[in-house]
Amino acid sequence: MISKRTALAIAVSGGLLVLVLYVADIGAIDLSQIQPAYLPLAVLAYLAVLVLRATLLRHLAQGATDLRFRTWLALAARHQFVFTLAPSGSGDLAFPVLANRMVGVTLGQGTALIAGSRLRDICAILGLGFIGLSATGAAPILMVEAAVLCGFALYFSDVTGAFIAQLLRRDVSDAPPPGRALAALLTCLIWLSASGAIAAAFAAAGHPLTHYETFVMLAGLNIAGALAVSIGGLGIAEAGAAGVLAFLGMPLAEAAAIALVARPILLLTNVAASGLTELCLRATPR
Repeated sequence: MISKRTALAIAVSGGLLVLVLYVADIGAIDLSQIQPAYLPLAVLAYLAVLVLRATLLRHLAQGATDLRFRTWLALAARHQFVFTLAPSGSGDLAFPVLANRMVGVTLGQGTALIAGSRLRDICAILGLGFIGLSATGAAPILMVEAAVLCGFALYFSDVTGAFIAQLLRRDVSDAPPPGRALAALLTCLIWLSASGAIAAAFAAAGHPLTHYETFVMLAGLNIAGALAVSIGGLGIAEAGAAGVLAFLGMPLAEAAAIALVARPILLLTNVAASGLTELCLRATPR
């Protein structure tokens, strides 16, 4: 039987995808403009994301019994694969179980690990998004101030997490995370690499973005994915990408058409990076 959450995700994905197809100028899609040379760059960027994510998780882990980097890389790749293809949020719900089986942390430690990582992700994504908005002329001073605030929230993520926990009336550990500066740096590098993958994917789709437009697209795609339930981001990502392109000044019909081309490239290169990582780890000695 399909759960209510999965049924809702299927309905949302299908409905939004139909809407994007309806809005899109399908006749404007010219597959001859696809630039395959950019596809390896997108895969390499996602591989960098996995390496950096594994490094961050290993750095933050407390109580892990297996600290070999290859094990953490395998964990990052498997989690990313599930996160990319499963209904929204399912990947993060599965992380504590994966972490428990693969690196030996308790379920509670695994939950705290992914929650802390996601809090850092939110700060970094919003910060880059505000920088991008500032560069595109959208209330530049206010956006810079917001980006700086996100930077402080990222660096002091333990304090940020404690404040949120207080608002939610949840208990939280008083111990600060190890190496605040390194954790913040790795988080920023993760999302800069992810923005590189987005830039490569849109260039492959025949519509290159500027660096700052890529930051806005990064924020838009992740915010859209966080606000709604979907199957592997299907429908949500296309609508989010089309919305960002329209915000950047492109006619909506053309924006929707480009989103329909770029989105599969993003999805396939992301999955390819996880698959290649898994294959390489299996092929090399333990």
